Amino acid sequence: MSKSLPFDSILGVVFALFGAAIVQQSTGLQPLAGMIVGPGLFPTIVGSAMAVFGAVLAVQGWVTRTNQPENAPKLLTWFAAGVVVAIIAVILVMPYLGFLVSGTLFAALIVLISGGNWLSALIFSPIASTAIFYMFTSALRVPLPHGIFG
Repeated sequence: MSKSLPFDSILGVVFALFGAAIVQQSTGLQPLAGMIVGPGLFPTIVGSAMAVFGAVLAVQGWVTRTNQPENAPKLLTWFAAGVVVAIIAVILVMPYLGFLVSGTLFAALIVLISGGNWLSALIFSPIASTAIFYMFTSALRVPLPHGIFG
């Protein structure tokens, strides 16, 4: 086995570049009249965090690199596939079910595919979804879909 570029370094660089691209695109969004929070604020925060943490992951992978075994982590795992499917599903059902219902279902699914049990999912999911909903709608004044709760 020869020393090769660590998986973490590659993934970190990809995340850092993707985060930088998000920041670059979001800074060009023009704020709407009368809005306290402009449309580019959240993408800028998320993109900045992705860029910073991606760079940290790339450096960490480089510093701690070792010989990569034949069974090195693959980009696509069952967990990653499950998260992607869950994200797509929540995007599709949120306009109909609303944020609270779809967010609770999404959080429960993520808890379960992460190895948590049903009790943890049933306790954590509605609390997290409700907290996020009220943080966005009340504190940040960002409307979220109400769905079946009209």
